[in-house]
This record gives sequence, structure tokens and C-alpha cells, in this order.
Amino acid sequence: MVLVLSTFLILLKILEGRILNIIDNFNIELENDEILRLLQNKSSQDKSRNAPSSLLDDIEEMKKEALPLIQPRAIYDIFTSEELEPRFLFKKSEMTILAISTIGNKLESLSKAFLKKGNLAQGVILDAIASHAAEQAAEYINQEILKEIAEKIEGKDITSRFSPGYCQWELDKGQRTIFDILDSSKIGVSLTQSMMMNPVKSVSFAINIGTDVDKELGIRGCENCDMINCTYRRIK
Repeated sequence: MVLVLSTFLILLKILEGRILNIIDNFNIELENDEILRLLQNKSSQDKSRNAPSSLLDDIEEMKKEALPLIQPRAIYDIFTSEELEPRFLFKKSEMTILAISTIGNKLESLSKAFLKKGNLAQGVILDAIASHAAEQAAEYINQEILKEIAEKIEGKDITSRFSPGYCQWELDKGQRTIFDILDSSKIGVSLTQSMMMNPVKSVSFAINIGTDVDKELGIRGCENCDMINCTYRRIK
């Protein structure tokens, strides 16, 4: 099922004459296998083949509830990597994309409302859908940015996106770096004192670009991680 909306870029001027890139309204495809992976505490390999038909029916029903409430937005900018810390993550990079994406808080609020009323199955399924949608939004932004700057980065290597809290990038320092640089209020995202994002179903990340970057950055750590049910896991 796809949330079909037109894609457009809004360019806004911010401090020091920088151009702030906001991507608003874009397509999100919700995949049952990924939703099932989040609902089950083990790796998914074609789970739709083994999942109870009643669960698949519930997922389809909840997807109908969820789609109108998904409001994807993102903000990003591109920086010379020498501006960024910690150096071990950025020293081999020439350019770094920093981005924040979100699906808004309406779907999260509906999930909480179901849970509060004791409708646990619906609430948990909606939460899984929201987590999956947030990841899909981040992946869309990743690809969209690379398309937009394709000519500028021709011949360069590109890392997978990586987020604060992963790849030995300390959560508090990484979040502060991204949120100090990007005006997240433009897309309705804020940072709590514990460095968590509000709305919760948001993703902050970086992408390194250069001739000598580690293209597996953002993926390799998943191979040795036992958090199989992690939303951001890249290794199936």
C-alpha cells in the first residue's frame, strides 16, 4: 500500500545565508514483511508465508487507519566533513549530508489511544507500522538527496546512512551536532533532554561522501549486533 503524494522541495534561507532543504510529501510503501519483523522478536524471512491469516488481516486493516495519518517531512543540508566531530567518523569524508526525517505524531497518538483503551493488538500493530513508516521515510530521503546531488558527487563513494547511537557515534553528541546545525522546528521535530526525538517516529542520520570512505559504514555493525528486532537493522 502506498501513500501517494507529490514531491517537492521548499528552499528556505537561514542563518549565514545557508539554504535549508525541506522535502515535504512523498511516497511511502508499507511492506507486510517488515511490519511482521517488528512484531516478532526474531529475524523475518518471508514471514507472510507463515504468519496467521488473522494477523495479516489485522495488519491490512490497521494500514488503512494509518495511511491518512502519516505526514512525512524531512530537512537536510550538506557540509564539508572537516566541520564535524568525532573525527574518526568523518576524517576520510569530503562531504557529509546531515538529515532529520519524521512521519509526524498523529499515528503515534492513535497507537497510544488504542493501547490506553485496552485494544492492545491494534495499538501494537499501529506502533509497528509507525516504526516501519519512519524507517521508510528515512530511506526515501536518503535516495532522494543522492539523486538531487548526483552530478556533484559523480565518481565519489557513498556510505550507508548512519545515526547517532550507532557506529560508535555517541547518541548525545551526535544528536546535538545534527540538531544544532539543522533547524528541526521547520519540520516539527524537537529534541528532549534525554536526546530522544519528538515525535518519536523520527530518524536523524548522516551520509559520508568521498573517494576514500568506508562504504559499509552503517551496515557492518549490524552483523555483530544481537538487537534483531531493531528498526534500523540492515542485516536480515
